[in-house]
Amino acid sequence: MVPLPPKDLIPTAEPRVALVLGSGGLNALASLPLIEFLEAHQIHPELLVGCSGGAITLALWACGYQGHDMKAFSRHLHPALFTKNWRSIAIMFGLIRKGFNKSLSLFKTEPIFAALRNMYGDRRLEDLDPPLILQATDFETGEGVELDSGSLVEAVYASCAAYPFLHPVHLNGRWLFDGVFSAPLPILPAVRRGVDVVLAVDFSERLQPEPRSFFGAMIHVNKVLGRAVAQSQMLASIDLHPHEIIHIKVRFSGFTPIWETDAFERIQVAGRQAVAEYGAEILELVKGGGPPRPDRG
Repeated sequence: MVPLPPKDLIPTAEPRVALVLGSGGLNALASLPLIEFLEAHQIHPELLVGCSGGAITLALWACGYQGHDMKAFSRHLHPALFTKNWRSIAIMFGLIRKGFNKSLSLFKTEPIFAALRNMYGDRRLEDLDPPLILQATDFETGEGVELDSGSLVEAVYASCAAYPFLHPVHLNGRWLFDGVFSAPLPILPAVRRGVDVVLAVDFSERLQPEPRSFFGAMIHVNKVLGRAVAQSQMLASIDLHPHEIIHIKVRFSGFTPIWETDAFERIQVAGRQAVAEYGAEILELVKGGGPPRPDRG
């Protein structure tokens, strides 16, 4: 488990803050205005927790990128990265009747790994400051997996590997894929580590109950499941110990796949609207001294 710094080494004027970014594909880039807001007001989270799309953004921030610089990384995400893997598609849909296994995917993963290496280099999770935890899911058991050590590139990929678009990755003796299936808004890792305030960013997409394609139906079902899981974990966190959660909902009319990079500006508008809605509450809770902090030993 990633430890937070000892309490006696941290100024007591402000509460200990964790920033949690949930899943949401490219919509997770809407967190950039919030990151710029935190930087402008000298709010420095002591723990970062990300899932799927949120993992990509928080990994950049933990690597030392500033909010305004992080927007430039969108050049690494472009449609050319998502090249169809025709042999895998033929096997997955039974056109070739042999060789099916969980390492198959609709898109080739080599370009994805190359882009991640360009973004993160050879950094490791355990060397980042502030600490970063990435949520993934065990493909074979469905258990949630919190990644806090090892290759940052592999951990980000594992957290984002939305099967069947991207195949699971074998990491630490397990086949891991998208964290959305176990904790789409991974609040519990932050709560368990004793922070005082959790800024939990939920990229909330309007449901499309009348999908027009198979993949649209699949995305709808995944979103329904994700909402149920996130709600149950939010309720569970309340019983663990005293803390405050600001549930920041960034609202979208629908899902934005990560290959639709021309939607960047529209996504930023949604992020700025969320900052306008929740910014005063964040400042009051964090800069105003935050909730009472009981002695936790």
